[in-house]
Amino acid sequence: MRARERAETDDESAIADALETLRAVARDSSDVRARSAVEELARRVDPAYVGKARRLARAAELVNSSLDVDSVLGTALELAVDVMKAERGLIVLRDGRKVVAFAGGAAASANYTPAPPSSVTSAVIETGEPVFSIDDSSVPRPRSIACVPLRVRDDVVGAVYLDSYATAGLFKPGDREMLAGFAHQVALAVENARMFEGERSMQAFQTRILEAIANGVVTLAPNRTITTFNRAAQTTFGIPSARMVGQSARMLGTLIPEFPELLDTFFETGAVQLRAEVGARRFDGSSLTIEIRLSPLQSNEGTGAAMVVTDVTHQRRLEEAHEAELEKTSRIAESFSRYLAPHVVQSLMNDPESITLGGERQRATMLFADVRGFTSLASQLPAERVVEILNSYFEEAVGVVFEYDGLLDKFYGDGLMAVFGPPRVREDDAKRAVAAAIRLHDRVSKLEESLNYPLRISVGLATGDVVAGHFGSTKRMDYTVIGDAVNLASGLQNAAPPGAIYCDEATMAAAGTVSRPFHRMAARIKGRVDLVTAYAILPEISALAQQAQ
Repeated sequence: MRARERAETDDESAIADALETLRAVARDSSDVRARSAVEELARRVDPAYVGKARRLARAAELVNSSLDVDSVLGTALELAVDVMKAERGLIVLRDGRKVVAFAGGAAASANYTPAPPSSVTSAVIETGEPVFSIDDSSVPRPRSIACVPLRVRDDVVGAVYLDSYATAGLFKPGDREMLAGFAHQVALAVENARMFEGERSMQAFQTRILEAIANGVVTLAPNRTITTFNRAAQTTFGIPSARMVGQSARMLGTLIPEFPELLDTFFETGAVQLRAEVGARRFDGSSLTIEIRLSPLQSNEGTGAAMVVTDVTHQRRLEEAHEAELEKTSRIAESFSRYLAPHVVQSLMNDPESITLGGERQRATMLFADVRGFTSLASQLPAERVVEILNSYFEEAVGVVFEYDGLLDKFYGDGLMAVFGPPRVREDDAKRAVAAAIRLHDRVSKLEESLNYPLRISVGLATGDVVAGHFGSTKRMDYTVIGDAVNLASGLQNAAPPGAIYCDEATMAAAGTVSRPFHRMAARIKGRVDLVTAYAILPEISALAQQAQ
């Protein structure tokens, strides 16, 4: 027997001895009132009752020492059965949870087959009124019954039931109040255990949620101590949660160098939401790019912080690679545009399979331009000088063709061929071609001064139906146009003297009014038997070129 239990037993014996001594004194006394007082005192002071009260008070302490509902119920019932000298006990809660206990432990239950009368416990739970020693003939009747409600404030949450088949009148009148007080303590203990169980369940639920979140979650208490570091945060930073939880927020600064400053800014600005993308590093030293979002986290102790961490390292690397690829593609397209028509390059970039051999009939204005007499003059110059002059001329010529939305088809020697129309035919193709030819003469005149070399060009223009498309073989093809207008424009260029522009009738009719002086003439074109009607535009500045810009 433990020391406290021995002391309680000794107290009961001392009280009994003291009462017996008083009775003996009273019997020898002639004072009737003294004898009556002693008898009343002996009747009211029951040593067994005092012992029960003290043991139940001790039991209440033990019950309140646990925060597990099942443990509270089991301990409370075992103590009640033991203290009240019952043979069997039952605690029933409204939620259906119940615990049964027997005097002498589980072994005693083998010979105690009758189930506790549910009608008693149900009545007590519904009415909230205690029941003692009722006569229920519907079941084998215990000789002594005590059932009191478990009450929390105004709510009855269950009942404590005790009985005995062997002893009649086991529960004294004073036991009612004693058991009611004990039941109240048990009810409070159950309520506290339930609250703790609910909080623990909620914490477990929150933990499961945090662990399931793909983003890292780190929470800080108001004293800036790390309280949560979920699995995703462990994965992101490569450090176990156990090494972070409980540490100061300064620990995060070793992983996120800018974090201390951001956290100070967060609190200094009233703990409003803060979002930033910063550099970070894993525990092994490898670099990261993360996005962090800080939000206030309220508690009884004050305002803490919740930080959501998103690892965007891979995403940013993909974006950088994508930007580099786009820049590379742009450079490739720009480079190829120097060799191929821009629309051909664009088609190749968008859909390489779309480029196939073949063409379609379209209306076009052809432009041929050639440096007259350059072959004989170039024979007198070093090759480097020839290249310099030609490149300077072509730079100007190509600029003019593009300025008027023409398509440079090809270079041939010191000449070039341009197309106004395909692949995107417009009504003003001929007008733009004429304007480009005039502007080209003007540019060449100015270029002569800078090169200090006499340049004279002749231009031929012709309009008609052509077949535009990809010609050649599946291994090597060019985008170009084929048709009589091509041959006619080339012939007119050959027939035109230096500084002149020869146009066919179709081009002049489509171009409309040309303010620069011109005259109608018959030109002999190589390869044609009959003379060709042409229009010669004289080498003077034209208002048409200025208007068409």
